[in-house]
Amino acid sequence: MPLARLSVPSHLAADKIQALADAAHGGLVETCGVSPNDRFQLVSTYAPGMMLIDPTFPNVVRTPEASIIEILFLEGRTADQKRRLFRWISDCAVRAGFSADDIMIALTENAPIDWSLGRGLAFGDQHRPMEGATPAPGK
Repeated sequence: MPLARLSVPSHLAADKIQALADAAHGGLVETCGVSPNDRFQLVSTYAPGMMLIDPTFPNVVRTPEASIIEILFLEGRTADQKRRLFRWISDCAVRAGFSADDIMIALTENAPIDWSLGRGLAFGDQHRPMEGATPAPGK
Protein backbone atom coordinates (compact mmCIF):
# COMPACT_ATOMS: atom_id res chain seq x y z
CA MET A 1 0.00 0.00 0.00
CA PRO A 2 2.39 2.64 -1.19
CA LEU A 3 1.77 6.35 -1.32
CA ALA A 4 3.51 8.10 -4.21
CA ARG A 5 3.99 11.84 -4.38
CA LEU A 6 4.96 13.30 -7.73
CA SER A 7 6.37 16.83 -7.85
CA VAL A 8 6.42 18.14 -11.40
CA PRO A 9 6.85 21.49 -13.13
CA SER A 10 3.53 23.16 -13.98
CA HIS A 11 4.40 23.50 -17.68
CA LEU A 12 4.35 19.71 -18.26
CA ALA A 13 1.47 18.48 -20.41
CA ALA A 14 -1.20 16.49 -18.59
CA ASP A 15 -0.50 13.36 -20.66
CA LYS A 16 3.18 13.49 -19.73
CA ILE A 17 2.31 13.83 -16.04
CA GLN A 18 -0.08 10.89 -16.37
CA ALA A 19 2.64 8.82 -18.04
CA LEU A 20 4.98 9.54 -15.11
CA ALA A 21 2.27 8.58 -12.60
CA ASP A 22 1.60 5.39 -14.58
CA ALA A 23 5.35 4.63 -14.59
CA ALA A 24 5.56 4.99 -10.82
CA HIS A 25 2.58 2.73 -10.20
CA GLY A 26 3.54 0.23 -12.91
CA GLY A 27 7.01 -0.05 -11.40
CA LEU A 28 5.59 -0.81 -7.98
CA VAL A 29 3.32 -3.48 -9.44
CA GLU A 30 5.99 -5.12 -11.61
CA THR A 31 8.97 -4.98 -9.25
CA CYS A 32 7.61 -4.81 -5.71
CA GLY A 33 4.52 -7.02 -5.71
CA VAL A 34 2.03 -4.18 -5.23
CA SER A 35 -1.54 -4.94 -6.29
CA PRO A 36 -2.64 -3.10 -9.44
CA ASN A 37 -5.65 -1.76 -7.50
CA ASP A 38 -3.45 -0.39 -4.72
CA ARG A 39 -2.89 3.01 -6.31
CA PHE A 40 -2.55 6.08 -4.11
CA GLN A 41 -0.80 9.03 -5.72
CA LEU A 42 -0.64 12.76 -5.10
CA VAL A 43 0.55 15.00 -7.92
CA SER A 44 1.74 18.51 -7.16
CA THR A 45 2.67 20.98 -9.88
CA TYR A 46 5.09 23.81 -9.28
CA ALA A 47 5.47 27.17 -11.00
CA PRO A 48 8.85 28.11 -12.47
CA GLY A 49 11.34 28.86 -9.71
CA MET A 50 9.46 26.83 -7.10
CA MET A 51 11.36 23.57 -7.66
CA LEU A 52 14.90 24.22 -6.48
CA ILE A 53 16.75 21.23 -7.88
CA ASP A 54 20.48 21.18 -8.51
CA PRO A 55 20.87 20.87 -12.28
CA THR A 56 23.97 18.66 -12.22
CA PHE A 57 24.29 16.77 -8.90
CA PRO A 58 25.56 14.01 -9.07
CA ASN A 59 26.91 13.92 -12.62
CA VAL A 60 23.56 14.38 -14.40
CA VAL A 61 22.16 17.13 -16.59
CA ARG A 62 18.64 18.13 -15.57
CA THR A 63 16.32 20.14 -17.79
CA PRO A 64 13.32 22.30 -16.81
CA GLU A 65 11.28 19.06 -16.90
CA ALA A 66 13.09 17.63 -13.85
CA SER A 67 10.58 15.84 -11.61
CA ILE A 68 10.72 14.10 -8.25
CA ILE A 69 8.88 10.93 -7.26
CA GLU A 70 8.69 10.11 -3.55
CA ILE A 71 7.35 6.69 -2.60
CA LEU A 72 6.38 5.74 0.93
CA PHE A 73 5.71 2.04 1.39
CA LEU A 74 5.85 -0.85 3.81
CA GLU A 75 9.29 -2.12 4.76
CA GLY A 76 10.60 -5.36 3.35
CA ARG A 77 11.69 -4.70 -0.23
CA THR A 78 15.13 -5.95 -1.19
CA ALA A 79 17.91 -3.78 -2.59
CA ASP A 80 17.42 -5.59 -5.92
CA GLN A 81 13.70 -4.77 -5.98
CA LYS A 82 14.46 -1.12 -5.31
CA ARG A 83 17.05 -1.02 -8.10
CA ARG A 84 14.59 -2.65 -10.51
CA LEU A 85 11.91 -0.16 -9.43
CA PHE A 86 14.21 2.79 -10.21
CA ARG A 87 15.06 1.33 -13.63
CA TRP A 88 11.41 0.53 -14.44
CA ILE A 89 10.22 4.05 -13.65
CA SER A 90 13.11 5.66 -15.50
CA ASP A 91 12.67 3.49 -18.61
CA CYS A 92 8.92 4.23 -18.75
CA ALA A 93 9.54 7.95 -18.24
CA VAL A 94 12.06 7.98 -21.08
CA ARG A 95 9.51 6.29 -23.36
CA ALA A 96 7.09 9.09 -22.41
CA GLY A 97 9.61 11.71 -23.54
CA PHE A 98 11.51 12.54 -20.35
CA SER A 99 15.28 12.59 -20.08
CA ALA A 100 16.49 9.86 -17.71
CA ASP A 101 18.45 12.56 -15.86
CA ASP A 102 15.19 14.38 -15.07
CA ILE A 103 13.68 11.60 -12.95
CA MET A 104 14.68 11.64 -9.28
CA ILE A 105 13.17 8.96 -7.02
CA ALA A 106 13.27 8.79 -3.22
CA LEU A 107 11.98 5.79 -1.26
CA THR A 108 10.92 5.72 2.39
CA GLU A 109 9.83 2.59 4.23
CA ASN A 110 7.81 2.17 7.39
CA ALA A 111 5.81 -0.49 9.29
CA PRO A 112 2.10 -1.42 9.10
CA ILE A 113 1.45 0.31 12.44
CA ASP A 114 2.43 3.59 10.77
CA TRP A 115 -0.63 3.49 8.48
CA SER A 116 -4.33 4.08 8.98
CA LEU A 117 -6.43 3.62 5.86
CA GLY A 118 -9.60 4.93 7.44
CA ARG A 119 -11.92 4.64 10.43
CA GLY A 120 -9.06 5.71 12.69
CA LEU A 121 -7.76 2.14 12.75
CA ALA A 122 -4.18 0.97 12.41
CA PHE A 123 -3.58 -0.97 9.21
CA GLY A 124 -3.54 -4.38 10.88
CA ASP A 125 -6.99 -3.64 12.32
CA GLN A 126 -8.34 -2.16 9.07
CA HIS A 127 -9.76 -5.30 7.53
CA ARG A 128 -11.73 -6.49 10.52
CA PRO A 129 -15.42 -5.50 10.45
CA MET A 130 -16.27 -2.77 12.92
CA GLU A 131 -18.71 -3.80 15.63
CA GLY A 132 -22.22 -2.82 14.55
CA ALA A 133 -21.06 -1.72 11.12
CA THR A 134 -23.18 -2.46 8.09
CA PRO A 135 -21.15 -4.03 5.27
CA ALA A 136 -20.88 -2.07 2.06
CA PRO A 137 -23.10 -3.30 -0.80
CA GLY A 138 -21.54 -6.32 -2.49
CA LYS A 139 -19.37 -7.20 0.52
